[in-house]
Amino acid sequence: MTDERDENQLLQDGDLPNNPFDDAMPMGEQDLDKAAPPISSFILPAFSVMMHRAKGLEGPVPLPWQRVAAKLNGGLWPGLYILVGNPKSGKSQWALQVGLHAAEEGIPVLYIGLELGETDLVARLLGLKTEKRWSRLWLGEDAQEIQEAREKCFHQFTDLPFHLEVAPSYGWNYESLPARVAAPLTKYSGLLHPAPGRPGRPPLVVLDFLQLVSGPVDEREDLRTRIQRAVYAGRAAARDHGAAVILVSSTAREHYRTLNNNPVLTKNGDKPGGWEDLGEGSPGRLMGLGKESGELEFAADGVLVLGQDINASPADGPNGPWYERHLAVAALRAGMTGWCKLRFNGGWFREFEHDVQEELEI
Repeated sequence: MTDERDENQLLQDGDLPNNPFDDAMPMGEQDLDKAAPPISSFILPAFSVMMHRAKGLEGPVPLPWQRVAAKLNGGLWPGLYILVGNPKSGKSQWALQVGLHAAEEGIPVLYIGLELGETDLVARLLGLKTEKRWSRLWLGEDAQEIQEAREKCFHQFTDLPFHLEVAPSYGWNYESLPARVAAPLTKYSGLLHPAPGRPGRPPLVVLDFLQLVSGPVDEREDLRTRIQRAVYAGRAAARDHGAAVILVSSTAREHYRTLNNNPVLTKNGDKPGGWEDLGEGSPGRLMGLGKESGELEFAADGVLVLGQDINASPADGPNGPWYERHLAVAALRAGMTGWCKLRFNGGWFREFEHDVQEELEI
């Protein structure tokens, strides 16, 4: 047994002693007549992780928006996150922008697109990288613009640790999620672990979106059951592989007005009593708005809700109007809830404080 001085030195060095309980199986696989591992089998590895974080040797997935990152304790730490938003609010583009930024920082990213095809996703990523309207690229409106995007991005994308998977015609089985996450980890192990001058950071997984997952082909499950099991699969992937997992969820129809900041007015044209606009009050009130996923949001490590004020006047910009978006950190297991204000032009997000008028002069 190591003495206290030796244990402290091990924590400082980031090395761990041989653990006699390393071969213990997870609780769910143990025989009922076997004792659960004692806390002594976990405490040194846990202290090592915390010490790595304290020394900057391990960090979260970085985000492209400083204020959003600050609300999330620096970025996306390992765990399960649910992103909820109305149709056309930009939630897919928000998740793609997070993924591209992470991959450009050397973090392995797996993006599972269950709604969009390969060409759609590539066009959206090219739009993010070049700050050109992805819809123009996708529609082939300007051959010169497409050629410029290819020249700028082709070789960069070739070496990018960004993996895309789209749904087959018969649906995407949620049971494959843990295996999909595990597959690239060996290939990218050098990017995931601490090294001199570079902190270790978790891989990022995005499932877009929950309501399109399917179950085993030989079973017929209702939507609620499929979503429930997909969330559990996401949590298992986050826990077993130390990943940051984002599950994108659409809003239940009855909550569209809430996330559009568009209440049903009284006969006098007033907002109903107790109504709070987006960006005001407790963001925690937006918990549970996801379609068939509302109850499961309470089990996530973080819940992000993307709202759009349809009555707000957009700001002019060179790439079209910029619309207000309110991102609510509605729940965060290791932090506080809060609001962040963003702008969205249909292609990419900016911090609200970014002056889009300045772009007109560039």
